[in-house]
Amino acid sequence: MNPIIININDYELSGGGKFGESYIKRDDPNILLKLYPAELEQMGLDEFDRAWKVYKTGLPCPEPGELVRTASGSLGIQFKRIQGKKSFARALSEHPEQLEKLAAEFAETCKKLHSTIPAPGTFPKAKDQYIQNIMDDPYLTSDEKSGLERFILGLPDADTAVHGDLHHGNIIFTEDGTKYLIDLSEFCTGTPWFDMGIIYRQTRQVPEEMEMELYHITKKLSTEFWNEFVRNYFGQDVSIKEIEEQALVYAYLRILVLERLLGRPSLQIRPEVHKLIGMQP
Repeated sequence: MNPIIININDYELSGGGKFGESYIKRDDPNILLKLYPAELEQMGLDEFDRAWKVYKTGLPCPEPGELVRTASGSLGIQFKRIQGKKSFARALSEHPEQLEKLAAEFAETCKKLHSTIPAPGTFPKAKDQYIQNIMDDPYLTSDEKSGLERFILGLPDADTAVHGDLHHGNIIFTEDGTKYLIDLSEFCTGTPWFDMGIIYRQTRQVPEEMEMELYHITKKLSTEFWNEFVRNYFGQDVSIKEIEEQALVYAYLRILVLERLLGRPSLQIRPEVHKLIGMQP
């Protein structure tokens, strides 16, 4: 599909970060523009494709619109803007006293996602997606790549929907309680543990200063949210330690995927990765 050329001056900047910027159309506040940096154009193309497929599957997400390009060449996607939305992370930072309610609703939304089985072939398989990212990682040796490929292929299989970047910042809701999945460029199918690893990573592994920068949440509050989420997702009697041990494996894989995007190797986890794949130190 050929992108429509737009004038960026017709849009007002509303937010941004390393992976893109968001704008609101000046003459139509119901239109949100998501603009990608040049080096992440493929991410934009992936999100356009998968956002439409997620929307047509019937999963709750903002309605996608046109694929666009600015006069300077930046690729973007127009979405129907969700008015009055708030992410679970933002809600938690503003109302920590609602932790139990927010964790329960977040878990329920995740369970609905992970109980969805898309039509075969609609989305890539999580295993294939991870292996491709590993092969494209310039910071991994050939032995590490081979070992990781074997390890990923040996992980459990499933046909369920996987968000691919699931955490408390990527599910939003409105005042009437309607939930929406956002940032869908990595949507795929596979075991929900791929998503669990990311939730664990974003709530338990990131340093507190990063937690505050990204979500305005203390590490203590983030840990409490994770614990309450686990109990609501898996059951009140579940062993949180056992869930964390399993999620940690997938968190390591996610960190490796982010190496290439962030432009720096995660050398601190190499010893653990080597243990996973049976490489000798």
